[in-house]
Formats: sequence, structure tokens, C-alpha cells
Amino acid sequence: KAAHNWREFLIEIGTIICGILIALGLEQMVTAFEWSRKVSETREALALELAENLGKAQTRIWLASCTDQRLDALAGVIDRAARTGALPPLPTPERPPYYSWGTGVWSSALSAQTASHLPGEQLRAYSRFYQVLDRIAATEPQEEAAWTTLFGLAGPGRPFDAEDARVYRHAIGEARQFNGLISGFGVRAQQVVDAYHLTYDPRVFADRTASNRKGALVCGAPTGTPPATYGAAPGAGFAQYARGHPTK
Repeated sequence: KAAHNWREFLIEIGTIICGILIALGLEQMVTAFEWSRKVSETREALALELAENLGKAQTRIWLASCTDQRLDALAGVIDRAARTGALPPLPTPERPPYYSWGTGVWSSALSAQTASHLPGEQLRAYSRFYQVLDRIAATEPQEEAAWTTLFGLAGPGRPFDAEDARVYRHAIGEARQFNGLISGFGVRAQQVVDAYHLTYDPRVFADRTASNRKGALVCGAPTGTPPATYGAAPGAGFAQYARGHPTK
């Protein structure tokens, strides 16, 4: 009904304003609760993703010295072949593992704007961690290219000249450079997690680290039967490996 005086009018306006404020407050509470739930779920998913990535990074740190020793052995083979003019029969040298680095959870958190609701310091920490991960992912293909060249040493034995020595010594240097960068970035990733106390799943981290180390073949001198022909490549047996290790 229409207000008959200013007092009734003000009471009516005040009631409407209070109703609007209550509705807005309840809406904000619901929104805040919903974002809190999304952030909590994102943290849990990030804890799994970080554990997977840290397990891979720790494997590369652990394998760094083994990889350098393998490169030392190959450098010795190249030096001797350069002196004698003959490359002896060599098995495939194996190389450090080539990983895919998980960033799906973090990318989803950014696109869904969930990341913006994290505390400022935590947001910076996750950003730094994934920036380091991007550096590793960008370096790995270059390392793979260097090792693809080194796989050219594997075979039944052949003449070896100064140009061969130059090509393979250059590949040795590149492989050593990228091994140092990837293992160093792995150390940086762990340092970021420790410095900012980011949470990661310890069980997943331990399982990933253990399984990765079990399959490491890069330590020690190259072993096995030399291929009957030249043309070995790191990814030649990947289809067979994929069939034997289906994704989960």
C-alpha cells in the first residue's frame, strides 16, 4: 500500500534496502564458499601434479652424474676412433629418460581463474614452479636431438675420420650442456617447493621416483649386442614400450 507520510515511506525504503543488502550478503557468502571449495580441490589436484613432476625431476638429478659418466665413456670411444681411424662395434648407448611434464591442473586453474583466489605468495610460488618446469620441457627436445646424433655411434664398426670426430664431439658437448641444465632446473623446482612450503603427495612422489630409477639404463658403460646395421635412434622402440606400459 502507498505510504501516507515520510515516516512510512522511509520505513518502506529501509526495508527494501535491508532486503537487498541481505540478499547481496548471502550471495557473496555462497560465492566465497564456492571459490573456497574450488581452491581446496585445486590444491589437492596440484599436490598430485607436483608430486609426479618432482619425482621426474629428482630422477634427472639422480641420473646427472651417471649421464656425465656415460658421456665420458662415449668421448673416450670417439677419441680412440679418431686416432685409429676405425670405430669399434658399439651397442646403443641409451640416454636419459625423456618425460612429459604435467601442467594440466595448473593450466586449468589459470583458465578457470581459480588460481587468482590463491593467497598471493602461494600464487607466486606455483607460478615459479611451473616456469621452471617450462624450462625443462623446452630443453628436453634439444637434449633428445643431441642423443639422436650419439646413437649414430651404435653399429657393427666402420671407418672413422676427422669430420666424424667433430660431429660426435659437438654432440657430446650439447648432451652434457642439456644434462646440466635439466638437472639444475630440477634442483630449482625442488628449491621452490621447499622455500614456499608447497604441498605435494609424498606417496605419489616416492612411487614415481622409485619406478623411474628402476628403469634407468644410462648408468655405467654401454652394454648389449651392437646392432647389425647403423641407424639406431632413441625413439625407435617407443611403440613397443607404449604397448607394454599403457597409460593409467
